[in-house]
Amino acid sequence: MSNIRVRRGVLASSLALALFAPSAFAQTSSTTSGNSQTNQQNQQSTSSSGQSADQQKATKLQTVTVTGSMIPRTEIEGPAPVVTITGEQIKKEGFTTLWEFLDSLPQVGQQSEDPAAWGSTSVNARSVNLRNLGPGFSLLMIDGHRIVDYPQPLSAQSNFQNYNNIPTGMIDHIEILASGASSIYGSDAVAGVVNVILKKNYQGDELQVTGGGATRGGRAYGDINFFGGKSGENWHVLYNVEKSNRSALWGSDRPYQDSVSDAGYGAWGPADRMFGYQYDAAGAIGLSATNAAGQYITPPTGTCSKFGNNFALSNSHTVNTNGTQITSVTDNGSFCSQPALFKDWVLTPGSRSNNAYLSGEYDFSNGLQVYGSMALYDTVGISNTQLPVFASGEFYDQSTGQVINQAERQLTSQEMGTAGNTTDHEQNWNLQTGLRGSFDDSRFNWDLNLNAQKYIVHEDFTGLDQTAMNNFFLGKQQGTTTDSNGNTIPVYNMNWQQFWNPITPQQYSQFAVGGQNTSSSWLDQAQFRMNGDLFTLPWVADQPIGWAAVLEAAHNGFQLSPDPREANSTTFQDPFDEYNTGGGTRQRYSLGNEFRVPLLDTVTWTISGRLDKYHDASRADVARTWGTGIEWRPYSGLLVRGSYGTNFKAPDMQAIYQTGSVVPVGDYIDPLQCINAIKAGQNNSTWCSLVQRPTSQYYLNNTGGSTALLPQTGHSWTYGFVWQIPGVEGLSFSTDYWHMGVDNAIEYLSPAQVLLDNAGCLTGQQANGTSGLSPYTAHASNSAYCTLVNSWVVRNASGQLVSVKSGPLNEASLYVSGIDASLDYKKQTEYGDFTGTINYTDNLSYKQRVLASDPLLNTRYNYVASRISWIADWNKGDWNVSVSGVRDGSMRASNYGNCNVLPNGIQPSMLTVPNGAQSISTGICQVTLNGVATNIPDSVYWGRTPVWITWNTSVAWQINDMTKLKLTVSNIFNRVGAIPYYAGNFEFVTTGQTGSEYNGREIFLTFDYKLD
Repeated sequence: MSNIRVRRGVLASSLALALFAPSAFAQTSSTTSGNSQTNQQNQQSTSSSGQSADQQKATKLQTVTVTGSMIPRTEIEGPAPVVTITGEQIKKEGFTTLWEFLDSLPQVGQQSEDPAAWGSTSVNARSVNLRNLGPGFSLLMIDGHRIVDYPQPLSAQSNFQNYNNIPTGMIDHIEILASGASSIYGSDAVAGVVNVILKKNYQGDELQVTGGGATRGGRAYGDINFFGGKSGENWHVLYNVEKSNRSALWGSDRPYQDSVSDAGYGAWGPADRMFGYQYDAAGAIGLSATNAAGQYITPPTGTCSKFGNNFALSNSHTVNTNGTQITSVTDNGSFCSQPALFKDWVLTPGSRSNNAYLSGEYDFSNGLQVYGSMALYDTVGISNTQLPVFASGEFYDQSTGQVINQAERQLTSQEMGTAGNTTDHEQNWNLQTGLRGSFDDSRFNWDLNLNAQKYIVHEDFTGLDQTAMNNFFLGKQQGTTTDSNGNTIPVYNMNWQQFWNPITPQQYSQFAVGGQNTSSSWLDQAQFRMNGDLFTLPWVADQPIGWAAVLEAAHNGFQLSPDPREANSTTFQDPFDEYNTGGGTRQRYSLGNEFRVPLLDTVTWTISGRLDKYHDASRADVARTWGTGIEWRPYSGLLVRGSYGTNFKAPDMQAIYQTGSVVPVGDYIDPLQCINAIKAGQNNSTWCSLVQRPTSQYYLNNTGGSTALLPQTGHSWTYGFVWQIPGVEGLSFSTDYWHMGVDNAIEYLSPAQVLLDNAGCLTGQQANGTSGLSPYTAHASNSAYCTLVNSWVVRNASGQLVSVKSGPLNEASLYVSGIDASLDYKKQTEYGDFTGTINYTDNLSYKQRVLASDPLLNTRYNYVASRISWIADWNKGDWNVSVSGVRDGSMRASNYGNCNVLPNGIQPSMLTVPNGAQSISTGICQVTLNGVATNIPDSVYWGRTPVWITWNTSVAWQINDMTKLKLTVSNIFNRVGAIPYYAGNFEFVTTGQTGSEYNGREIFLTFDYKLD
């Protein structure tokens, strides 16, 4: 039996009759599988009157189960829009992973953590951010069953599910419901559900081999996929093995040498522009030492060149200004910079994967069917680790008789004898078995499913023994002394020979250490489903009330096990400085019901409800959700629909059980001491500015989870229509308005926010820089919030900070809304068959507040507000040609609404005025000239990123019945994102738009051979 495929969009015109007039379409229609239950329902659709199969096919359309409902139905479309895409279409558009494809959909927003970001805790995984609500608010399922969480936390904070390890060769199709569905699926389905349907019905054997890569270099790709199926009289087995390899994209593959000169002031300040693009930023220093005055000590002649092309001699300058004028330039000495700082940085991590999947079914003679499947996803991911850096604090050097403010030494891969990269070894098992059948003459169907999953990550990284490294360059400590400011500093006899010259791998081994972080997560779940037809209302012809119920029990948990040596930072250092510990378990019991009620021949009402009971360390107890939907079909070519539902997300297990870390903080503002200083008339107090404090004034930042967390609650609604346009055969249009929100959302308070609120709660005031005070009205002094943050801050008798706790609490709110639209067309001609789909999403609002007292602001244009995707197909004989693309709308650029940098590099400041508890911008830029504030007219920057468009194509040739070739080109015009004018980050950073990237054009050739 063949499967109907709905192309990207809400409606395929070939299904129009099935959507609106199923009885008329029954003779030619097949079914699409929403989960593994569908085949059973199809097999069990027998007539109680004893009609033959051929007679039934002419009078009754077989039912399907579509994501978003548990009740099989004859129509593909329901009360809420569901997008269905085949695995073949994913490949046609040039995507080699499921995540890459999902990231191109109009319903998907920006990823919350860049995998190339320094300190990323999920370098080998990818999350999906439906509707920009955040990765944790969407649910990933495979064949209708929940998937285990990725073991490592996203941004070191929250749980999420990995969309990057599901091989595309195993996918039959995916169904995406981009609206809340907690009343059907429970927690996490706040923004929607992605249901991946694996291949089920296949007979024979097939081999697919794909190879290619980026024409600009890097991202070499190879994939071998073997799959097949065998059947007997009452059994069927499907098997799939896939092996793929994707090389990493390195910074050296995208040097952006043609763009550096065009980079704006965010990347290159006034000193850089005056003296040629010098790499004098702190992160770009390769080898340097500064004296007590902060000036660089010039390296011995030829030092930098000894390190090959890793280092280059650079001079440091400080530009002195007076208002709009540069008055002088101070020479701060020379050092060895890293002109190729990012050449060993991973822009896109590489991976090697070996995946296997086996499923089977066996039919007993009594109508029972037993089924099961086994899947193993084994992945090795390669990401960057910044090579180890030796950096001293202030010390007295006996060998030169001077105080050294800081000595910094970047090790190179040649010295280490290794690239020093981080490698993630991942294994994910998914085992399930089940039994299903029917009763009451096939009127009711039931399915009992048992599922066990485990996900393990071993992360190998390049660490170092900090004490041994210090001894190597500084020697043993010789005691202490006092500097000119009265601070006690250590005394060393530094080994300058080893500092200024390259070392050997043998020398590096004296302090080199390899580390391994391990994390695991698991999910065991049992599910019993039942559905069937209850009775028919007297006034509704031949449309019985449908009913479905589900009973679930689940046990899941996680464990973070970092290298135990990381607990002692003096002997062992993790280059990511992420010491995440914790672990815990959770039990859940759930009961859900759904009814589909034909109120009239043209009106159908759906209502669902679910109860989830939790046992864990949080305050989550019972979550109750409900949803409802309406469908009105006034005639066979029009569907008017709407839905509403309440949603929830259980407290994040990482937020509950993380035991966190303790990190010394020496660069901070103390708002309480700042307020006290202003009250005492000390308006220039250093406590009001972000400065590096002496060692004696450091405080300890304690981070960790909270057992006081509550579930995050939400709601969603949609309304729209699907229309088969009259007079134009094969043309259909749909549009839906959607709205969803989250209250009581978990927000991670930073130490700075905790200190700010602590000072406000204690004094009722807040500082406006160093100039004055204004009332603090964010929280009442006797509120529960103030009690909490005050308990998080510990001071000694003199008022100096000792420790500050920071972490998660239920405070934030987020509401989003927008419009989806889709246009679909199909035409058969003598020149071939043409199909086309255009999809459009406009995010009308993105209203967010972090704290309950914050205003609810619409920050829509800080994100890509609109996105369009399209695909057109032509088929004739043995040929198929596909053209597709994505258009990302504009968004506000870096520095939007702030002051333009002047041509000479001076940065004016925005004039602000007090407004109650807040300071607001006046839109006037100022500089201080001879002590007098001077306005700079027309100096506010209103820059926006350009629209981003990429095109893809594929050409397939069916050589014979057994052999097929396909050429796929992604990003036809080789577009690579430009450096934003005011982006002050790595030179390979692109515009920040979801689709903007640095991969460039990629070409793939696929050979497909049917073995039998």
